[in-house]
Amino acid sequence: MSDAAVPSHPPLRIAHLTATFPPYPGGAGNTAFRFARGQAERGHHVEVFTSPAEGNAPDPGEVVVHRIDPVFAIGNAPLIPSIAAVDGFDVVHIHYPFIFGSELTLLGRLTRRRRRQALLVHYKNRLVAKGPRRLAFETYEHTVAPLLVRAADRICVLSPDHAGSVPYLRRITERHPEKLLEMPNGVDTELFVPGNDEAGVRKEAGIPEGAVVAAFVATLDRAHHFKRLDVAIDAIAALPNGDVHLLVAGGGDLLADFQRRAGEAGVADRVHFLGPVPHGDLPNILRAADLMLLTTEPPESFGIVLIEAMACGLPVIATEYPGVKAVVDEGETGLLVPPAHPKAVVGAIERLADAGSEGRAAIGAAGRAKAERLWSWPRLLDRMDAAYAEAIGERHRRLAS
Repeated sequence: MSDAAVPSHPPLRIAHLTATFPPYPGGAGNTAFRFARGQAERGHHVEVFTSPAEGNAPDPGEVVVHRIDPVFAIGNAPLIPSIAAVDGFDVVHIHYPFIFGSELTLLGRLTRRRRRQALLVHYKNRLVAKGPRRLAFETYEHTVAPLLVRAADRICVLSPDHAGSVPYLRRITERHPEKLLEMPNGVDTELFVPGNDEAGVRKEAGIPEGAVVAAFVATLDRAHHFKRLDVAIDAIAALPNGDVHLLVAGGGDLLADFQRRAGEAGVADRVHFLGPVPHGDLPNILRAADLMLLTTEPPESFGIVLIEAMACGLPVIATEYPGVKAVVDEGETGLLVPPAHPKAVVGAIERLADAGSEGRAAIGAAGRAKAERLWSWPRLLDRMDAAYAEAIGERHRRLAS
């Protein structure tokens, strides 16, 4: 079944501005893809403005995708000057963070004609970096980001908790609470479903029968340094039970470092690196696991893979931070652990291992029910239609005043 439904609002012309887009595997780009394709299926005219990416891109349907070579790029931040000239749309939907794209969107709104386009900021994460980029990112977060959200007609946030953890979003909440709309990430509840390891992932990885398998899914590059696979590896090494294995799905320039760390920790035979996994194949990996492990730290704001795992009926273990508490109900759909705390992760894994298959299945069933209730794509597309209507209404009111 597609995400299409009878739209409750007239067809719109929608522009998505996003730094990344499939085949790049990051969550922000995948979210932009699902909204864009679902909106096109509902009869909206949708165009995406982004940079090129290596690999085989999924079919965007009727979406027009503009892959524009950047003048230059810093990591996942492409400079595409033509974004400032995007025009002729009812709503411009910018997926933040988008360094350069944010400035160019603000620049474009200086022209009278482009001010007529409603601006919706889809806020995913703060910019956080280590090393030489740290000062630049912190400066950006204190200058451009507040200007962008102030200029927006509506701001979509992943959860109230997450919005409250970001100072300039918290100020918006206090002064103009009507501008912020909760818009969680979504999951394809027909692709991500509970099931058995029919693809033979465990056998191919050489995992013995009877082992308890935790899955870890992330892009392992410098832009996603906060995923903290090192914490998960250290926890596996510290487990007294040698029957627990870790399946790692993801590739990137940090992959070799993590493989080396697993070897140095003495668990190379229990940490299985699968490399990059196409998103359509990810359910096979999750159905091969007994639980999901996400040892990330801020600026992670939601964790799409958490709801994908829950949709597959897996109990989850996740780091407790603003945002994830809207996803994981402690003791009901999973367990929460402090950040950067391998010993706490060990304890959580042992609790789920001791619960047995029936205990884990009960927790997984609660997670599946929550995924269907809150995060299915048709429900989120309905909410985004309403968000656009509010943004357009606000833009018209501003122009009339």
